[in-house]
Amino acid sequence: MILLGALQSVTEPALEYHREAILNGEYWRLFTGQWIHYGRYHLAMNLGALMLCGWILFQDIPLKHYSLLLLACLAGVGGGLLAFSPSLDYYAGLSGALHGLLVAGVIITCRQTPWMSALALMVVTYKIVQEQWPGYDTSHPLLPVPVAVDAHLYGALTGLIWGLGFWAGALLRLRQRRESE
Repeated sequence: MILLGALQSVTEPALEYHREAILNGEYWRLFTGQWIHYGRYHLAMNLGALMLCGWILFQDIPLKHYSLLLLACLAGVGGGLLAFSPSLDYYAGLSGALHGLLVAGVIITCRQTPWMSALALMVVTYKIVQEQWPGYDTSHPLLPVPVAVDAHLYGALTGLIWGLGFWAGALLRLRQRRESE
C-alpha cells in the first residue's frame, strides 16, 4: 500500500474503483481500488487499522484464514458498491474491508472478551447506523473526497456473515466431536 501510495499519480487512475470502467470489464478495480488511497493521511489511517486488525486476529486465526477473510471483505465491499450503490462512481481506500475485519474479529474473539466484544459491536453498529442516516455529513477535514459510508456498511455485513459462519462451523465441529465420542 505504501508503494501504491508513492506512485499515486499512476496507480489511482489505473486501479481505483471506477464504476464505468468496472462495467466495461475492468473487474480488478473491485479489489484494487481498496488498496490505493486519497492522500498520505488516508493511507496512514488505513494502514494503521489494518495492522491493528491483523495483530488482534492473528492471535485467533491462522494467516490463511485471515487472508481469506480479508479477500471476502474486499469482495463484499467491491461487490456491494457495484450492486447496491449505483450513485458512487469512484472509491479508494481500505476502510470498508477494515470494518469487515473489525466485525469478524470481535465475533471470532467474543469467547475471550465477551463484554468487550459486545461493546465493540454496539459501537460499530451505532457508527454504521449513524452513517446511513439521512443528512449524515460524509465530509472529513483530512480527506479530499467524501467518506464512502456504504463501503463501511458492506464491509461490516461481510464481516458479520464471516463471523457468524465461523461460530456455526465451530458449533458443528463440536457437535460432530461429541457424536463421535
